[in-house]
Amino acid sequence: MREMQEPQCMTALDNADFFGYVDATDLSFRKRLASGLFIMVSDRTYYVILGGAVLWCAAIVVAPLCASESGLVGSLGSGLYLFFHPICHQLDDRSFHIFGKPLAVCIRCLAIYGGFLVGVVLYAGIGRRARGILSFRAILLWSVVPMLLDVVLDAIDVHQSTTLTRCITGLLFGVVIPFTIIPAAQEGVRELLSPALRFLPSEATKGQSHA
Repeated sequence: MREMQEPQCMTALDNADFFGYVDATDLSFRKRLASGLFIMVSDRTYYVILGGAVLWCAAIVVAPLCASESGLVGSLGSGLYLFFHPICHQLDDRSFHIFGKPLAVCIRCLAIYGGFLVGVVLYAGIGRRARGILSFRAILLWSVVPMLLDVVLDAIDVHQSTTLTRCITGLLFGVVIPFTIIPAAQEGVRELLSPALRFLPSEATKGQSHA
């Protein structure tokens, strides 16, 4: 009866061909192994987000560089502009330019995405410690207020939005986002792995993340 109730992953971890001899009662080995697997996948989650942020920001800059060329390269640039069009107005007078062509997104969007990339990099160094002190969900809500005010007040002609205000408010919002997105993604990975790691005490995985 005990063998029928034992999680399948326990049996898999007793594979002597892969791990060598493992005592079926040696849960400490399994705990260490499962904890290590979780940390490894959690780190991979961080690097996927980092890589995605780098590629996203690179595409914004590459678009005008490619659009300045002809042929297949120029088509790639046009494709990048089309890709970003649904998420940005791409107004020429509200965008930075390279070689006379605007970047694939406006100044405010560029600041948000650039801030996000900066936030992802910062998270690697201060993420765990900062999360233990600050509530980044609350900070995220407050960080969007200056950007909304800059947009709304400009729309009703009370305040004129400038390149500086768009950069500052967008950067402020973008930097905070990774501190909520990354731990949420890592928690999602933990939930996906939980059926295989259900024999692992929650204290062993609590707070495990890329730092």
